[in-house]
Amino acid sequence: MQTILETINKNQPQLVHQFGLAIEHDELAHAYLLVGPSGVGKTQLAQWVAMRLFCLHVKDGQPDGTCEECHRISEQLHPDVLLIEPDGRQIKVDQVRYLKAEFSKSAVEGSKKIFIIRDADKMTVSAANSLLKFLEEPSGDFVAFLLTTNKSAILPTIQSRTQVIDLPPLNAAAFTTLLQQQGIPTAVQVLASNLTSSVTDVNELMQDDWLINAKTAIEQWYQSVSQGDMRAFVLVQTDIMKLATNREHQQMLLTMIMLIWRDTMFVANQTTATIKISYQSVMQAINQTVERYSNRKITTVAQLTLVTRKLLDQNISFQNIVEQLTIQIVNQLKEGRVN
Repeated sequence: MQTILETINKNQPQLVHQFGLAIEHDELAHAYLLVGPSGVGKTQLAQWVAMRLFCLHVKDGQPDGTCEECHRISEQLHPDVLLIEPDGRQIKVDQVRYLKAEFSKSAVEGSKKIFIIRDADKMTVSAANSLLKFLEEPSGDFVAFLLTTNKSAILPTIQSRTQVIDLPPLNAAAFTTLLQQQGIPTAVQVLASNLTSSVTDVNELMQDDWLINAKTAIEQWYQSVSQGDMRAFVLVQTDIMKLATNREHQQMLLTMIMLIWRDTMFVANQTTATIKISYQSVMQAINQTVERYSNRKITTVAQLTLVTRKLLDQNISFQNIVEQLTIQIVNQLKEGRVN
């Protein structure tokens, strides 16, 4: 129970404050669309509002998290707080009809009812239209929270009848803590946090140890290419291409290449105090690269990696992009030795 309150107050303090003021001044909207990556606190924010409305012992604008009302909300057992989520892959019309039937009744223990719809973008067309009608012609006093990671998948007509709130991504420390709680290995936590702000995305990248294997492949490629060794060209074919099985993975691999050269540039310019290095495991190779080449040359190579995503968007094959990048880097570094 307390974890919900502590987490949302730590991760989204400004929004907690704004909702607290809205409750104090009786200015809650009847429907909100909470938008943000997975793990950012959308569900916890909705639960905080429910606790704040029903808590028996509010103190300094905060629910206590220990009373019977707060406990039932956190355990999803409160009769006036209803949570709906996908049944399988979708939220079906029968689930919305059930919600409407429940909310046509009077509140059991208070003046308001609250419903929370997780993954609202997964509503079927009929479910979305049924919910829209309910939002247009509300019955009873309720507050609705629609939660989504993909605002564009929500009907514009539903968006127009809700107050849209974009939750900011978690800061690096909070996101790393969340990854630890999810059991993501320490070795890839910083890299993962630099690739995405979504816990769901990280978990998908970890399937079959893809992220771990991709990190290893990029590190081995880097150790060769940073020495001007054309064996890096072979590694593209033997190691990296095995991991580039779909467009998402190809985009991630290009981003990972960009990040390892960004790390090198930051070390060269001694700006690591304000940034976390994604590839701590190859710091020896990064330091050797910094000693071997000028800052200007390293920056030039880092800039070469920035255009790779655009080339992929232009439908140039992933293999050609990485092979050509490898050749360009080797040629650049041959001309740029400090010694």
